[in-house]
Amino acid sequence: MTSPPESTAYATIREGIALREQGRSLEAKALMESLVAGVESGDDAFAKVFLAHSLADVQESPEDELAWDLRALAFMDELTDERAIERGNPGGKSALLPSLHLNLAVDYRRLGDDTNARRHFELGQAHLDALADDAYGDSIRSAFVQGI
Repeated sequence: MTSPPESTAYATIREGIALREQGRSLEAKALMESLVAGVESGDDAFAKVFLAHSLADVQESPEDELAWDLRALAFMDELTDERAIERGNPGGKSALLPSLHLNLAVDYRRLGDDTNARRHFELGQAHLDALADDAYGDSIRSAFVQGI
């Protein structure tokens, strides 16, 4: 099965991620924020989750990072397994949950909310079996072994 054509939003989000990885978080944030209105008004739930999850990583404050990660989690309600698989996640939408819940656990830990941090860590662990046996899956499983 081939993936459906990718919107330009995906390329722009990836460009933002690359900027962040180069230490250019402010540029990454501005680039990705320019997509919010268009992506959120569209019908591509995977793009909504991907953008919100990526924007969380370029926020200056832990409160803003938490808000974007919670937004990504809320968009998961719109996402179907079929769409997640089309976008390259063989484990469906469940394969996105370990990373998302791990980020939420870290967000809550940074804010001193150990109860929610533990809860999200455990929720993420519950979906580890949905991860593919690849480098990405290995990196997420390794992060859970290291803990928060």
